[in-house]
Amino acid sequence: MANNIPMPREDHWSRPVAMAPNGQWLSLQEVVEEEPARFSFIQLTPEQQAELVAERIRQRPKYDIGILGLGVLDKKRAINEVRALTPIGCTVIEVEQRMIERLIKRAYEKDL
Repeated sequence: MANNIPMPREDHWSRPVAMAPNGQWLSLQEVVEEEPARFSFIQLTPEQQAELVAERIRQRPKYDIGILGLGVLDKKRAINEVRALTPIGCTVIEVEQRMIERLIKRAYEKDL
């Protein structure tokens, strides 16, 4: 029997997607509505990328990611792996980078 319980929509608007020149995180809403001067994800250092992803994970109400051969990473382990820039953490960072790019694109297209 299929599980047809609707999934609640995540609040992507308030989560950070870029960094302001002063070092503050900018939310998706700020980036799209205000178009401030900012450093995009790819302009950040690997350490800054890791902190941005760790903050995005921290802000999620629930976070579990399954990795083949390793099992499920909970929020705490995912943040630790990301901050330590382990191979697992780097994979999570790449996934979040793609998510951020897609969210920004969809937000500008008014498809979010």
